[in-house]
Amino acid sequence: MSELLNIWRARPVRSFVVLAGCLTLLRIAVLAFSNADLGPDEAQYWVWSRDFAFGYFSKPPLIAWAIGLSTSLFGDNEWAARLTAPLFHLGAASFVFALGRRLYGDAAGFWAGIGWLVLPGVALSSVLITTDALLLFFWSAALYFFFRLVEARGSLMFAALLGAAVGLGMMSKYAMIYFPLGAGLAFALSADVRAGLKWRDLLVAALIAALMLAPNLAWNAAHDFRTIAHTAANARWNGSLLHPAKFAEFVVAQAGVFGPVPFLLLTWGAATLGKRLRQAGPARAVDLTLLAFVAPPLLIVSLQALISRAHANWAAAAFPAALILVTAWAFRARIGWLARAGALVHAAAAALFLAAFANFALADAVGAGTALRGVRGWKEAAAALNGAARGYDAVLIDDREVMGPLIFYAREAPPFMALDSNNRVEHHYEAFMPYDPARAERVLAVLTDDSPLALEEKFSSIRRVGEIDADLGNGHKRRLYLFEASGYRLPQGS
Repeated sequence: MSELLNIWRARPVRSFVVLAGCLTLLRIAVLAFSNADLGPDEAQYWVWSRDFAFGYFSKPPLIAWAIGLSTSLFGDNEWAARLTAPLFHLGAASFVFALGRRLYGDAAGFWAGIGWLVLPGVALSSVLITTDALLLFFWSAALYFFFRLVEARGSLMFAALLGAAVGLGMMSKYAMIYFPLGAGLAFALSADVRAGLKWRDLLVAALIAALMLAPNLAWNAAHDFRTIAHTAANARWNGSLLHPAKFAEFVVAQAGVFGPVPFLLLTWGAATLGKRLRQAGPARAVDLTLLAFVAPPLLIVSLQALISRAHANWAAAAFPAALILVTAWAFRARIGWLARAGALVHAAAAALFLAAFANFALADAVGAGTALRGVRGWKEAAAALNGAARGYDAVLIDDREVMGPLIFYAREAPPFMALDSNNRVEHHYEAFMPYDPARAERVLAVLTDDSPLALEEKFSSIRRVGEIDADLGNGHKRRLYLFEASGYRLPQGS
């Protein structure tokens, strides 16, 4: 076992390339053979990809562009839609490896790079197409170019690359805004950063990033700043503003996303930070600079969790720098075996997850089927809907999470339209695919509960015509209720 763990020492670059490449190919193979359906968010991004734009309702445009590229090459199927996810994480791992090796040596670089690919959050994000894969790639690239710019003490090339990475990161997910905050904190904490950064280079980087983001800002301005407003609304600051239980849940969830061993090392390092920095010697400035990029996402999102709520992945941008740092801390403190052991444990868990993702029978057998409900049952539901919707002018849906997968799979159904039941636009379908009575007089409404209250205010004639059950494994089902609706009532005052 010891020889296996140390096989990378002679040729760390080749070892990383081989291991990372094989793992990525394995993930792509699993995507090709898995029967996992597209989940609600993934299907929504696919819907966006059918219509090229510089922005969409809830996210910047790069996720849709990535799906549009891969599906144009390989067809409108699940594995093609998800194809870029493992590739983006391979790219992120490559930057983590290169930066870790440059800052701390072969051991830290290799185990940080390989460690990235097997983090629990990355294992999940590598087989689902989400904005996190794109964000973390561009964040890791920006982190690498930032350090190269500081090291060069003046370089238009690295300034331009840094600006491009930040701009493309912002076009992937607005959480990239934490990066300039981290850069500012690094500037305040490290004399090396202050000496290495030239105002000319910073202006070049900022200008390139702004130019890349400008089309999205223009799209938002032309669409009532929908994406920015949705992002702000996600914070949910309109209720009670103190939730210690949700804060605790968020902290625990970080151990799940980052992995228990790296999270333990990060907690240990933070608790003994003074000692860690004293042990760093000449690398103290590097440690502080990495900490500057860890702190903003973790602290701001933790505060958000305490004030209202926060999803587990909202602080993921902290983890490229954090993984490099905790790996270096471990080897410096002569507990590098812990970093290696953590990577092996994560690799075993990632392998089990891949097996479950590829085979739902195995997932159900090991009790993991519940976690995969979002990517099951949509083909079955869509097949039933294709038959039930014949003869109707449109399919009317009142739930965002139902609409995307059914659009993707129910290709034989009439046009899909969104029912705005509360007269408040809350998602992409209500904004851009609303019900149009001029084009659809008699519709098949698909509801998630058996009460037609959402329809009664809109239509004079409503009749229940059936229901659809889709198997989710282990005795669970997804039930959708079908109603025929006609006689649209114009809103009062129209």
